Amino acid sequence: MASKNHGLTMNQINTENIIIDILSSVILVIRNFFGLIFYPYRSMRKISQERDYGQILTVFVLVFVYFKFAYFLRSDPYPASFIFLIFSLNLFVMVLFFYLIAKATKPNTDFAPFLFTLTYSLFPTLLWFASNSLLYLLVPPPRTLSFLGKAFSGFYLAYSFSLLVWKLILVYLSLRFSSKFSFFRIFYMFILFLVWFIPYSFLLYRLKIFRIPFI
Repeated sequence: MASKNHGLTMNQINTENIIIDILSSVILVIRNFFGLIFYPYRSMRKISQERDYGQILTVFVLVFVYFKFAYFLRSDPYPASFIFLIFSLNLFVMVLFFYLIAKATKPNTDFAPFLFTLTYSLFPTLLWFASNSLLYLLVPPPRTLSFLGKAFSGFYLAYSFSLLVWKLILVYLSLRFSSKFSFFRIFYMFILFLVWFIPYSFLLYRLKIFRIPFI
């Protein structure tokens, strides 16, 4: 009887540890999210040193929730699980691409910083897509050409541009802290990435998987 109670206690302890680990990862993701807004350089440098893979899982869960929301909001031809699978493959290929280029020059390059930093660089993308879906729900097209309609369009363009700038900053910092390369080498590496990614994105568009790549 004592050993049985002891087993239950150990199970409870293990469950509590799992819950604590999950909550800790969620809190770290929230903290890093706001850090990337206000202190992107310092925050991305800390993220490049992370090894808590629960944070990666947390970001992936957020992306999956968005895909589920978007699927029920619009009549997409593919289920959310399939879109999420394609997204996961795209992200992994992108991380692997930059990692292998860096490793070809610096053999001691670590894979984890690329995974963590590029995963966190998804936040501007996730915000833009989520905002776009919410606006589609709250202010569905077609939108009028009235003064308010034009003001809304101007605000939306400014908002989208600010997220794009934030995205580019985070991607640059991701590659900077993961590869330790200079600006020009990072720029060259990014151009190589675009050489194959742009045709691949067009293929995804033709297949009606992504109108705009979720990266």
